[in-house]
Amino acid sequence: MTDATIEHGPTTTHIGASPDKRQAILAAALRLIARLGLHAAPMSAVARDAGVAAGTLYLYFPSKEAMINALYLEVLEDRDRSMAADAEGARKEGAIGRAGLWAFWHGLARWHLDHPDASSFLWQCKSSAILTEETRDGERRMNAEGLANFEQAVAAGRLRDLPLQVFWALVAGPIFLLAQMRDAGEMEITDDVLRTTFDGVCRSVLPERDVTTQG
Repeated sequence: MTDATIEHGPTTTHIGASPDKRQAILAAALRLIARLGLHAAPMSAVARDAGVAAGTLYLYFPSKEAMINALYLEVLEDRDRSMAADAEGARKEGAIGRAGLWAFWHGLARWHLDHPDASSFLWQCKSSAILTEETRDGERRMNAEGLANFEQAVAAGRLRDLPLQVFWALVAGPIFLLAQMRDAGEMEITDDVLRTTFDGVCRSVLPERDVTTQG
């Protein structure tokens, strides 16, 4: 391994570094942060869980902040890839209105429910000050297409004219709450629970004419 480096997202990666070790480190960080909390998972524990020496970890990520920011963007990319596949299927079927929103919302809900560690990690990051401006810029670039679709839907009257932040709180907020209640053992998330929750989402963000329309 040489001392030469290349820029890789928000982190610096040494030439010759192993992608497998990098992924092992990120996977260990995700597990530990989900279990212990964002600020209670030291780099030494991450290295031990990943099966690498502590010094090796710093070849991939110069700091805990850099590691968390890199992991945050990778988790977002994984979620977006999963949702894009669901959305593409809905578009091919011509789903609009309530049906189109269901494809988006159900894909988002299922990802968060099926990936509890990743969901917890995203929530912790968003609730902290650890994300850098570079990471936030990366997230905005990733969300650019979704923002354009949102603005088009509002302009066409398919969504209520709400500020984006309010729309996202009404759409995603119930999903995070359901995931937290499930993880706390307070309730089982059945399809009926998802459908009932989605009814509330529809009343919040869809025009009145589309709230109960299935098409």
